[in-house]
Amino acid sequence: MHLAYLALLDTPKHNKVPMASAIPSIIGRKVAPMAAAASFAAGGGMDTINNRYGLANCDASSQDFDNATPLPANNPFMTNNLGSVVLRKRMTSIGRFSLKSESETNLSIPTFFLALSGSKKPDSNDASANTTAVGRSQSTKNTFTVNDFESTWMNSDMPSRHPRFHSTVSRQDDRFFEETHHVKAATNENNGNDKDETNLQIKAELDRHASETMHFSVYREDLRNRIENMLTSPIEVAEKLWEVKISSGAIGSSGAISKVKSEAITTRQQISNEISALKRQPTKGRLWKDAVGDTKPMESVLLFRSHHALADGASIMAALSDLCDEAEDIRSDIEAELQKWKRGKQGKKGVLRRLISRFMRLVKFMLWITLGSARSAFYQVWLQLTTRTNPFDAVKQDAEKKGLAMSGQRAISWCDACPLDEAKRMTQILSKASGSNITVNDLFVSCISAAVTRQLIEHEEFMAPVDAHSRKRVARNINVCIPVHLRGGVILPNESLGNRIGAFVTRVPGEMTHDARGGGTPSCPSDRLMKVHQSLKRSKQSPAPILSHYVAKFCSNYLPEQWTKNIFQRANCNACVAISNNRGYKDKIHMNGMTVESAHGFLPLPPGIPIGVVVQSYAGVMSLSVTAEKWAVPDPDKFLRWCLDEYSRLLETAAKLEKSQ
Repeated sequence: MHLAYLALLDTPKHNKVPMASAIPSIIGRKVAPMAAAASFAAGGGMDTINNRYGLANCDASSQDFDNATPLPANNPFMTNNLGSVVLRKRMTSIGRFSLKSESETNLSIPTFFLALSGSKKPDSNDASANTTAVGRSQSTKNTFTVNDFESTWMNSDMPSRHPRFHSTVSRQDDRFFEETHHVKAATNENNGNDKDETNLQIKAELDRHASETMHFSVYREDLRNRIENMLTSPIEVAEKLWEVKISSGAIGSSGAISKVKSEAITTRQQISNEISALKRQPTKGRLWKDAVGDTKPMESVLLFRSHHALADGASIMAALSDLCDEAEDIRSDIEAELQKWKRGKQGKKGVLRRLISRFMRLVKFMLWITLGSARSAFYQVWLQLTTRTNPFDAVKQDAEKKGLAMSGQRAISWCDACPLDEAKRMTQILSKASGSNITVNDLFVSCISAAVTRQLIEHEEFMAPVDAHSRKRVARNINVCIPVHLRGGVILPNESLGNRIGAFVTRVPGEMTHDARGGGTPSCPSDRLMKVHQSLKRSKQSPAPILSHYVAKFCSNYLPEQWTKNIFQRANCNACVAISNNRGYKDKIHMNGMTVESAHGFLPLPPGIPIGVVVQSYAGVMSLSVTAEKWAVPDPDKFLRWCLDEYSRLLETAAKLEKSQ
């Protein structure tokens, strides 16, 4: 009876959360009309037993299980495993879709790194924390270790908040996750208590996920190679679904923190050391002793990767925010925004007016989802028919002839692009001049499309140096794929990890006059930006992301694996680039007292798309990262410079418009 009850509890349940579209405003997001529709249509994913039903744990002892009635052979939720009980939970359809659609050279493994600096919180359990400043180990004080990660994980109650992190894909049936332990709900008595048997087991299992490695010795190159390895090396999903590698060294040595930021951190540390020197006091047995102690700035790099079967990249980042010191404030802000949204929807209307208003919204939504889906499907077919080949196909063929095309290798680079306030000010000026509402996302999609075009032009000149300017292979338009998180990149209260992601494909300008000439009039970049804005606006206002989400679920549940792979590759309409836009926190966050100085994510390349770019904001800084096939982008640093060149042209145009206004 007990086992049947657990199996009954684990049946999928979809929680419709209509207030989801209000959450992104907390972290500076502007929600498109699509996100509002997602609140009605997108399911809440697979919640855990703990979160949904408040169950503490499975309290039966091992003896009880040994004496229990044998499990039915046809029960897909519970299996015997050497006398213990393995709990099965159904995987999301999108998670299984990622398993079925990936290939050997295009693994579905999002990767990102966090770079930390500063001093950790004092730990009463750490012997070094009770010693004097002189005797305290600098490596303990200024670096983040595996032990720190495990302690932070347990103290943040991650096993009960997001138990899927402790799951694996079932070897018998890949439609299910398996848990070999049952997570206890957090209480004041057992939260992070190492004496608790379950917590000890979980902490021991973390050793399979977290490991410490040698720090990077060659600036950027070592980190670049390690990121490439994590993107292209498969994860044995039956053993684990994620891992983190932690290393520490001198500030700025790896390239995870830019030189500008590293110099600023070093300067601040030098000033702090000089101030502490003024506080020196005489001590017994020694003439002087630092009151604080001179410290050298250090950095710790946390390199994460996880399989898409676990969750989408945005959900992983949102879930890991529970590890930061500001986690309670973030959750409180989300809850406050939800309450504000509810009050705003109710207002002071009477019961009848609220019912009429709700009915009208339902009618509008039904019309939008019906007509919008038909239009999106027609647009998808039109893109398929009018883009029969990918502009990079000729590049790949030429590289294969010359023996330069080696599948599975990745070109990796990242950089800080500009201050977020500067980008917002630029879009405001350009919007006012054009009478439109240009967004920061439009701005960087335009810059990236210009860089893709310049990359194609360079390949053309390399392949046909005599007749390069004929532009036989550089298209006037290119297709771009835009992933969209249906929850706005956040996890709502009482929700856990999931795959709540869709995508749409749209057409943007390719080669323009100023691309071929390498310069041109100042109006050319703004012309490209306006065309990009108009194209993205049409797609954002359509239900295409929702439609793609449910098409992927259908393919995962009902179609053979080979059909799913073919549909997934054809659905990108021969897009040249996939562009993901992630908006992070406006202020820097901290982990165990250490400051997260920078964060960069790297997009796993979908089959058929040679370039992936992540546009991200964090702590008031916009950053770019590129993942590409090496035959498509031989020099990823140059590719990002092309993006910044286009940004500089737009900045110059905005400055001239501001003076004339």
